[in-house]
This record gives sequence, structure tokens and C-alpha cells, in this order.
Amino acid sequence: MLVWLLLAISIGCVLAKKSYWQLPLILTLVAAMTFNVLTPIGATIIISGLAIAYFTAQQHNKVLIYVGHSAVILWIIGLVLHLYPGINNLLVLDQVNSGPLSRPFTLYFNLDKPMLIFALLLLVPNIVSNNQYNWRSFSLSRSQISIIGGGLFTLLLFAWALQLVRPELTLPSWWWIFAMNNLIFTCVAEEVLFRGYIQGFLFKKLAPPAAIIIASGLFGLAHFGGGPLFIIIATLVGILYGLSYYWTRKITIAIVVHFVFNLLHLVFFTYPLPL
Repeated sequence: MLVWLLLAISIGCVLAKKSYWQLPLILTLVAAMTFNVLTPIGATIIISGLAIAYFTAQQHNKVLIYVGHSAVILWIIGLVLHLYPGINNLLVLDQVNSGPLSRPFTLYFNLDKPMLIFALLLLVPNIVSNNQYNWRSFSLSRSQISIIGGGLFTLLLFAWALQLVRPELTLPSWWWIFAMNNLIFTCVAEEVLFRGYIQGFLFKKLAPPAAIIIASGLFGLAHFGGGPLFIIIATLVGILYGLSYYWTRKITIAIVVHFVFNLLHLVFFTYPLPL
């Protein structure tokens, strides 16, 4: 658990003060190798991706920049799909049920997927601002709050209408493990990738509505494992995350909205899917 404690500290440093995350990340990798979470092959793969991201950010040649970004994106896809050897993610929950109507659920503390946070920060240093926890520097109108809050509940009801979920009020004994993992290791990684990197890049090329829709569509496609209807729901809720980021310019707001949706799903509906 020391590995993931250090990893959580590293991620917290990214959001609190981005210049302080390098040391805890180095300690994370050292601890991972010490406890065989990372083999030499796994460590080489992770360090190589981080190095490519760093050196790409130093380039001025457009061809090298495009090649570097493409290489990092391919590296990230491998991380997200857990394709690389030598990375031993920790099995925490094995075939547990959130309730009698829910399918069995397995949860890992992943070391590979969160590494994309640090690679993207090296690749695009301004992807996360230094005042992520200063929520006094933004304001949401009542209509914007209504769109986000109402949208979360409406999409869960829509998922019910599509028979992706069924109502089931439960709070399993392991809810805190789910919450900690989902907030720190899942939501942060996904929002930095899809909102901070992809949506942020598209904002420079396209009008905001198009950028939000395209980034959300890619977010939906990343959930292809749940099937076509799951992709639709993920795309629509991704739009809410995208709006949260666009309206506030704070990745932490999108992270919190993302986490709230997942927690509502766990507590009020079958998770991850009904039997």
C-alpha cells in the first residue's frame, strides 16, 4: 500500500502545486520496484514514456513535436488498456457485489493508468494550473449549476430507461475503497486526459461546443467495454464534465463532478451493471 500512498501524494501535489510532484513520484517508482509492483521491464516502459513526454516538450521542430505527441498518446493507450508487461497492479476487491441485483465487481489499484497524469504534465506543463484548490476564483451561475446537477440525475435515469442500470439503494462495506480509488486514481487521470489534454487542445482549433462534443465522444468510446449504450451514456455525461471544465477552467471541478456521478451510480443503482 506504500506504493499507492506515495502515488496519491504525487497526484495531490500535481493539483496543489504542480512543481512539487517529482520527488514523491520518484519515491513511488522506487517503492514499486522494491515491492515488485514494477519489474525492470515495467519500470523501463514507464520511465521511457515519461522521458518521451519531457523531451517532446523541449522541441521546437513541428515534426518532432507531432511525433512525440503521437508516441505519448500510443503509450497512454497501452497504459489505459493495461497492455504492458512488468506492471503488477494490486487486486483490492475480487468479485464482490454492491447489492443482490448487481453483477460481481473487481477492483484494482492501478499503477499504470495514473502515470498518464505525469506524462501529460511533462508534455503540456500548463495543463494543470497552480490554483486548482482555490475555488473562490470562479463562479457558476444558477443555470450552469442546474445543468450540471440536473444532468447528472437525468443521465442516471436515462441509463435506467435504457436498462443499463436498475435502482438499488446500497452502501457496501467497501464503498470507501471504491471512493478513494475512483477519485484519486481514476477520475483525475481521465479528466486530465480528456478534458485537460484533448479538450484543451481542441479548444485551440475549434469552437468550444465542437471541442467539448468531440472530447466527450472520445471519452464515450473509451468505455466501449460496456457496449454501445454505455458509450452513449459516457459521451453524454462527458459533456457535463466538459462544460464544468469550460465554465470554470479548473480540472478539479470536472474531477469532482465525475466522481459524484460515479458515486451516485454506486449508491442508488446497480453497480457496475445489473444481473
